[in-house]
Amino acid sequence: MKGTRAFTLIELLVVIAIIAILAAILFPVFAQAKLAAKKTQDLSNVKQIVTAIFLYANDNDDSCAEAHHDLEEGETIADLYTWYQPLFPYVKSRDIFRNPVVNDTVTQFPNQVDLAVWNTYRTDYLINGFYSHGGNLGLQPESARQILIGNRHDGIAFFDYHPWASAPDGNWERGFLSGSLYQIGDVETNTQIPDPKNVGRFTGGDNYGFVDGHAKYMKFRQTLDPSLAPDDINNVGMHNVGNLPANE
Repeated sequence: MKGTRAFTLIELLVVIAIIAILAAILFPVFAQAKLAAKKTQDLSNVKQIVTAIFLYANDNDDSCAEAHHDLEEGETIADLYTWYQPLFPYVKSRDIFRNPVVNDTVTQFPNQVDLAVWNTYRTDYLINGFYSHGGNLGLQPESARQILIGNRHDGIAFFDYHPWASAPDGNWERGFLSGSLYQIGDVETNTQIPDPKNVGRFTGGDNYGFVDGHAKYMKFRQTLDPSLAPDDINNVGMHNVGNLPANE
């Protein structure tokens, strides 16, 4: 009777090495596929948010909700009213206001907002400031190029961003947005400073919603005016197509 032949140590090590090589090849592929799926989910969120804004506007003379995010001295958190609360009747799930890959620690807060408040009111998407104060959807001249919704930069507890001169240097609030290569330097003055780590959540870009109702993935630089330098303080691009003044 023949004896059963067992694996030698060398053969076993070869098999382990092959498995390790395959794992090293496949794991990044799986990770990329998972990120791609979350990117698609995020795009769906943005599209649903834009659709909800349109439904609300249809019921309110084409105007967005009159939100109040910038609380002043003497006001309390009871005076906070976000841009997305009026949209709840138009959405099936409030989870659309959460980005599937965001799990950040917030360190910068606006007046009267703290971590407990933020956990209650949190959103991972910012509405363009032209539309967070009851702005009309016909405000800008080119709806297909005008951004309505963007992704919030990690670490900040804000609800909208202003694509007009806000900081002492005349820059706009690009640091509020994911992928902009900027961050907020100082909350009180809205100073914007370079942030090379802020490159976007999905392979160097993010999803944006537009005033004509569509949503698409873009790198931040693609949202800017190509005729101006990307770091030009006046380069608001698709965030303020008509170069309109402040709407506060």
